[in-house]
Amino acid sequence: MTKRAQLNYARQERPVTLAIALVLVVAAIFLVHDSAPAQDITPTSVTLRWTAPGDNGSEGQASQYDIRYATSPINSINFSSASQVAGEPVPQIAGSDESFTVTGLQPSTTYYFAIKAADEVPNWSAISNVIERTTLDETTSPSNIADLIAGSPGLNSITLSWTAPGDDGSSGTADQYDIRYSLVPITDANWNSATQVSGEPSPQSAGSNEEFVVTGLNQSTTYYFAIKTADEVPNWSGLSNIPSATTGTESTAPSNIADLQISNTTASSVTLIWHAPGDDGTVGTASEYDIRYSTAPINISNWNDAASIANAPTPAAAGTAQSVTISDLDPDTQYYFAIRTADEVPNWSGVSNVVNTTTIDNVAPSPIMDLTAVTGDEAGELTLNWTAPGGNEFEGAVAHYLILYSKDTITSDNWELADLCVSPPDPLPAGSEQVYVLCDLDPGEEYCVAVKSVDEATNISDLSNCVSAVSQTGLILDIDDDEFAELPEEFQLAQNYPNPFNPSTVIEYALPTAAFVNINIYNVLGQLTATLVSEPQGAGYHSVQWDGTDKFGRKAASGVYLYKISTGNFTQSKKMLMVQ
Repeated sequence: MTKRAQLNYARQERPVTLAIALVLVVAAIFLVHDSAPAQDITPTSVTLRWTAPGDNGSEGQASQYDIRYATSPINSINFSSASQVAGEPVPQIAGSDESFTVTGLQPSTTYYFAIKAADEVPNWSAISNVIERTTLDETTSPSNIADLIAGSPGLNSITLSWTAPGDDGSSGTADQYDIRYSLVPITDANWNSATQVSGEPSPQSAGSNEEFVVTGLNQSTTYYFAIKTADEVPNWSGLSNIPSATTGTESTAPSNIADLQISNTTASSVTLIWHAPGDDGTVGTASEYDIRYSTAPINISNWNDAASIANAPTPAAAGTAQSVTISDLDPDTQYYFAIRTADEVPNWSGVSNVVNTTTIDNVAPSPIMDLTAVTGDEAGELTLNWTAPGGNEFEGAVAHYLILYSKDTITSDNWELADLCVSPPDPLPAGSEQVYVLCDLDPGEEYCVAVKSVDEATNISDLSNCVSAVSQTGLILDIDDDEFAELPEEFQLAQNYPNPFNPSTVIEYALPTAAFVNINIYNVLGQLTATLVSEPQGAGYHSVQWDGTDKFGRKAASGVYLYKISTGNFTQSKKMLMVQ
C-alpha cells in the first residue's frame, strides 16, 4: 500500500469506536454511579456527566452530540424515537469532562438517557451506556401574592394588578392562576364559594407586572378579590392579600318616549303603541317601564297619583315598536296615559308625551220603571208620565225616546211589532218628571204603552213597565179638510216621523211662498250623506221620504243624522236617529 493510500484509509476510519460512558456524577471515565448528588437532580431537570470521546476513536475532538431521553429504556433500535434535547454542547478534546442539564422534565418521573457522538462526516458512534434517573417530587409551591391591587373601576368591571410570583417560591415561572371575587371578604374557609373568573392570564416569569380586567360585575357594588398561584404539579400557593373596589354608577337615564299613541279603544280597554328608548339615552336596552293612567292630565308632579298597570312589557332594544293593552277601564270615560322608562340602576326617564281618549259608551240608559198612562183630554189621547232616566245609567239625559203603543200587551219579545210614536218629546235631565200626550189614537180604545230610551251612543235601554189606558172618546165630524185649507204663514221644518226609524222616515216642511228648496242629510261629522230635494217648489205643505240610503245608493249606518232645509231666506236643521 502506498503512503497516499494509507493516509486515505486513515481518514476513512470511523472516528468513534467506543460508546460514551454516561454518568450523572463526577467520576472516573466509563464508571456509572447508582446515585447522584442532590444538586444534579431536581423535580424538573437531570444533569448528565461524561468523558468526551475523540474524533478518531479516543483521540482528537468530535463534532457533535445527540443527547436523548425517554421514560422507557433506550437502545440502538428505539434511539431515534426518544426525545432529543435542544442546545447540546459542542464536544471538547477527547478525555475532557463534559456535562449537560436536561430541563423541562416532570417531577417524580423516571427517565432514561443516552448519547451518540459524531465526527465531521458525520460518522456516528454507537449508543452510550444508558442511565436511569428519577426526578424529585415537587414540594415547593409558588409564594403568596402580597401586592394585589383592585382599581380603575368601570360600571361593570374592576382592573387587578400584581407582581408575578415564581414557580418555586419567588423564582422561576408559575403554571397557572386562580382569580376569584365575592361580595364578602374572601378567606380560606369561603374560597370555594367565591366566583372564579374565566380567561385568567398565564403567569409570566417571577417579578413581572401582571394585569387582568374582571368584567360582568354589577354597578355600584363593592367586590373583594383574591388570587392563588400553582406550579405544574400543581402545588398551590396560599391566598393573596384581599383588596376590594366598588364599581361605578350609571348616571345616564333612558330618553323620554315621545311617540306614544293610542291604536285602539273599546268600552273597557285602550291599546298603546310606542318605540322603545335605549338604556343610555337612545342606545341599548332599558330595564323596565312604568305605565300609568288617570282621569286627569298626567305630569311629573302628580305621577304617583296615577294608576300603574301590572302587565307592563319588558323593554325591547332601542327603536323596537312595542304595545300594551290596558284593561278593566270604565266605559264612556276620558283617560290620560303616559310612560316612564328605567335602566338597571335604576335611572328613570322623564314623563313621555301624554295621550288621552274616551272609552266607548256601551252602557245603556236605565229602564223606565214608573211609566203611567191615563185617559187624555181630547179625543184619541192618552197622557203619559214617567221619571226621565240618565244617558249613562242615572246621569245626564238620554238622546231620544221610543214610545211604543199597541192594543196588545207589549213585551221584550214583541216590542218591535208595536206602533212607534213619530214625535216623542225631547228628553229632560235625569230625575225630571216627563209628561207627554200621545194623540191620534182610536177614541175610546184601550191601548198598551211602553217606552225605551236611547243615548247618544245609540245604546237602547230595556223596555219600561207596560201600562194600559183607554183613549179619550169624542164626536168625530166628517169634514173635508180642503174646505179649510190655508197656506202656511211661515217656513217650517217638522220633526221626521217615525223617529227613531228603520228603514225609512218622512220629513214634512212648509213653504209660505214659492222657493228653490234644498233638503240634505248629514252625518254627525258634517259630511253629506244624501240629497232628498234640490228643486223649485210652490207655496204649501210638502213632505219627502228618506229610505236610509246614501248618495251612492248604499245602506247608511245606524246612528244620529242631521236633516237640513235651505231656501233663499230660510235655513233650519233637526236631528233624527236610524236604528237597526
